[in-house]
Amino acid sequence: MVDQIEPSRRVSNTARESNRGRLVDVLRRQGPLPRVALARSTGLSFPAVSGLTSRLIAEELLCESETAATPWSEDGEEEDADGLNGRRRGRPAVLLTLNPEFGRIAAVSVRMNLIETLIADFRGSGVAQSRLALSTRALDAGALRDLVIAQINALLDATATPRHRLLGIGIALQGIVNVDTGTTLWSPALSITEVDLATPIRQAFGVDVVMANDAVAVALALTAAEPALAQGLSATIMAGHGIGMGVVADGEARWGAGSEIGHVKLAPDGPQCRCGQRGCIEAYLADYALYRDARTFLDLPPADSQQPSEGQMALLRERALGGDPRLEHLFLQAGRALAEAVAATISVLRPHHVILAGPGLMAFDMMRHAYEERLEQAVLPWLLRSTAIHLRPSESAVIVEGMVRRTLRVVDQNHMEATE
Repeated sequence: MVDQIEPSRRVSNTARESNRGRLVDVLRRQGPLPRVALARSTGLSFPAVSGLTSRLIAEELLCESETAATPWSEDGEEEDADGLNGRRRGRPAVLLTLNPEFGRIAAVSVRMNLIETLIADFRGSGVAQSRLALSTRALDAGALRDLVIAQINALLDATATPRHRLLGIGIALQGIVNVDTGTTLWSPALSITEVDLATPIRQAFGVDVVMANDAVAVALALTAAEPALAQGLSATIMAGHGIGMGVVADGEARWGAGSEIGHVKLAPDGPQCRCGQRGCIEAYLADYALYRDARTFLDLPPADSQQPSEGQMALLRERALGGDPRLEHLFLQAGRALAEAVAATISVLRPHHVILAGPGLMAFDMMRHAYEERLEQAVLPWLLRSTAIHLRPSESAVIVEGMVRRTLRVVDQNHMEATE
């Protein structure tokens, strides 16, 4: 049951934003545009757009790129007599775009046994990336802080990025994150709780630090890559190291701490979850749960900190495809658990879209039969028909891409407020 229904129309929220912000937002969402198209997309007059863009070019926030190979021209008020396709006479249009050199963003993902860091330009394109494998559960708060700061500094040096060009830092973590205080309340990747990463990193670099649950970051990355999925309310259920959910409304993250859908209980006496309780959806569906249970009857190498690597999960999928009925049973259980997560999401949120994402969905074909059967039973038919379900297996790397998007949004808002 994927891609069932056409997405509903997006309700624009640009009326609540400044004129400068509206221009930047349109360019960030749609890419390079001529001034005439900017006027149409923002609802501003052509003279207003011309004046605003001139000032933003002078501030080096925007720049001109190549001439548009479109019917648009810079003569904003003169239309063709026939009016077809919005064609206009005059000089060929020059495209405006965000200046990639205006500044840079650092995005960091802290997850089980890995710290991944990305430096991106002002358009959101990656400039350099690093991955540091280590035992994250062995870190105390000071060591974690120092490692994150060191990873950011190393990439800033490698890309010759002056510190004053760093505009913001985004950090995504597994688990429960208080986005208002920048505190990680609990994460399976860490043995410590109540960790404040935002304050010391903000002090180290002098820029805003944006915190988010990793499922929120994945939701932002996927909806940015496919704008149709950002229309209306979208809920992304991420399966992999853990099970989480990020909610995006009209392209903007909502309920920033993310949803702990993975810790909805299916059975009080079910398998052990690493949150300390039993019978959670995650205890049937997450990578570590599948690998752990498979090791009770298969000779598989142990996982580091109980978290299997991508290679170990690929081996498990390969063994399952070989026809072992015990492994088939595990993946069918996982499919039913996934259906319960989708059913709860649809019944409570009534989203326009549910996106099933993450590396755990690489095994979806082995879950499909049980998933579809249970979903039909668990959701009212008319509710199920009103939601489009999309399958998007994704690499964990999209987490840092999503954090770039989230951080750029905050940077844009802060810059516009400062210059109003």
